[in-house]
Amino acid sequence: MKAASLATALVVALAITGCGTKKGFEKPGFAFGCPIGESKISSMDDLVKAKTAKEGRQQADVEIEEIRCTTTGDLLKVDVVVFNDESDVERMLYKFRWSDAEGMRAADEESWKPVLLYGNSRQTVTTIAPNTRARDFKFIIMGQE
Repeated sequence: MKAASLATALVVALAITGCGTKKGFEKPGFAFGCPIGESKISSMDDLVKAKTAKEGRQQADVEIEEIRCTTTGDLLKVDVVVFNDESDVERMLYKFRWSDAEGMRAADEESWKPVLLYGNSRQTVTTIAPNTRARDFKFIIMGQE
């Protein structure tokens, strides 16, 4: 009887200790599955600001709502949700800029890819890293007339 009580107490103690040591499933240096390095990311808005950039004179009038990452084998997979909150059709161009673990360019510069967003619509842009050296990225957008 004493052994059963001791075993039960031990199992409960291990369960409490195991559950209390780490919040969520995120690895250190990642937020929403995406690599962030030493950046302080506490929300999706912070992640979007850290991972996107705008180029060109013509600014895309769209909102990046969400960025999520996962791995496919050894390659980073990225999903970016783009939202057009206007009633007009919005044309934009995008590309990903890939960097390695040291912050150096991990792949040749991508070409611009077009996206046509109808009024009040969302579109998910999905890509996979071009090689295993690519450990981080920037999502670059530009408006198109």
